[in-house]
Amino acid sequence: MSPVNLNTCRDANLADIPAVAAVHMKAFPGFFLTTLGASFVKTMYKAFLLNTNGVFVVCESDKSVCGFAVGALASSNKDRKLAMKLLPQFLWSVIPAVLQNPFRVLTRIVRQFMAQDGSPSVPKGAAVLRSIGVLPELKGGGAASLLLQEFEQRALQMGATSLALTTDVLDNERAIQFYSKHGYQIVQEFKQDKHRAMFLMLKELR
Repeated sequence: MSPVNLNTCRDANLADIPAVAAVHMKAFPGFFLTTLGASFVKTMYKAFLLNTNGVFVVCESDKSVCGFAVGALASSNKDRKLAMKLLPQFLWSVIPAVLQNPFRVLTRIVRQFMAQDGSPSVPKGAAVLRSIGVLPELKGGGAASLLLQEFEQRALQMGATSLALTTDVLDNERAIQFYSKHGYQIVQEFKQDKHRAMFLMLKELR
């Protein structure tokens, strides 16, 4: 792939969803959402794209999507409302994973989309970065930094006054250092689903 430059970053569209899902599957092997399958991942990113408060950018190399950053302006709707938009498609796409391991999958889905225990308090006016991913061969090449910069610019244009994200506490030094380098500060440690140690990180935009 040719080097990624700022001109290759743009807003995502529906035609990008399959490519975004493909990047996700390669960037996050073994993650729970990845184990639900490509169909589920496509539906998830489609929901983000259709969200009127969504912020969704991609970068390209050789005219192919090689990375993405996605999130939304914080609102009272939270992820449950987002998931409900495409609920029939979500249910249909997750059937293969449920058949393989019904208890584990159904339990995690309920926690992911319904449970609110341990959720951190995101400041009013913040945009929340939900996911950023690049192809493994591009890691360390600057693509993630460009995507984060583009995400921040879009969020600012939409009226966000700060950026928020959550990331794992344990075995996650590279990601924590990446966000710290770009001006994000750890403001809270919390337990997601009562057991997963997470950091809430914030960056002021104004």
